[in-house]
Amino acid sequence: MTDSQLQKGLSDCRISCHQAAQALSGIPKDVPMPHGLPDAFCQLLANLRQSLTSLGLAFKPPITIPAALQQLEKISEQINQLISCAIMAKGELGKEWKEGISAVEGELERHIQVLESGGDYLRSTGMVWETIDRMTKDISKDERSAVIRRWKSHQSIIKDAWEEFKETLEGDGENEDDGWDELGLGEGSLSDEEKARSTAIEPLLALHQLLHASMPRYLPQLPENDLTLLLTLSEDLIDAYDELVSATHPGQDEEEIREALTRLRDLSLKMASVVTDKSIDKWKERFQQEQEKWESRKLDMSNLSEALRDA
Repeated sequence: MTDSQLQKGLSDCRISCHQAAQALSGIPKDVPMPHGLPDAFCQLLANLRQSLTSLGLAFKPPITIPAALQQLEKISEQINQLISCAIMAKGELGKEWKEGISAVEGELERHIQVLESGGDYLRSTGMVWETIDRMTKDISKDERSAVIRRWKSHQSIIKDAWEEFKETLEGDGENEDDGWDELGLGEGSLSDEEKARSTAIEPLLALHQLLHASMPRYLPQLPENDLTLLLTLSEDLIDAYDELVSATHPGQDEEEIREALTRLRDLSLKMASVVTDKSIDKWKERFQQEQEKWESRKLDMSNLSEALRDA
């Protein structure tokens, strides 16, 4: 066999994988997920990793072209099978699998391009291994596990937003603007009024984060329909939480903050209504107390403004 045959085999494998990946963006067929699909999917990932190992051995100089071509055919077939499995998976599980296999396929295309150009095949093989290993680590095998996994990723986003809020409130980033303030492009610091407003908001933000962080303990017992609803609420809550945190930066617009608080309140109360538990009831009571404090503050500020106008 010749180098031209090897180049053709590499090109055919790369094109086959790329074309198969296009199906990941399609609308899944409304058919039941086959029993045993998760186990088959995991086994295919293990087989793909082994085929990549064998391909790497075939490329050890001098290249064993027949062995390389054999592994390239296997890899094309395995990628097609993995993508078929991902398409058959439903809901959040299907979304997780599609995201994972899309990353693997993209890394595989890059790897084949390295082989085509005669690059560092050992290092490149290791990079594909790492992508597969990241996917197989804690991979979800059912919808409930996939929802919990996604929820935890949402938790980290909300935690980052909370830390951003605290830094703005406490002024931790005042001296770390890299010269932006000198150019007139920095945000500056919170005014006394803005700091007082953010301080009043802080307990509400903390309670929203607490509710979201507590939900995974209830997810294993909930019906699947509730899981879908909660995940949608979680995605919306992330957006609302981020909007509120952004609104508390210097140059605050109180009306914008009120709107963001209202949206966040409605989402959290909907989320809390899905779960029946004493802890959630206590959260509702505490949230109501803090909400009343915020409303009372708004009323006090409104009365103060009227008094100043009449003075």
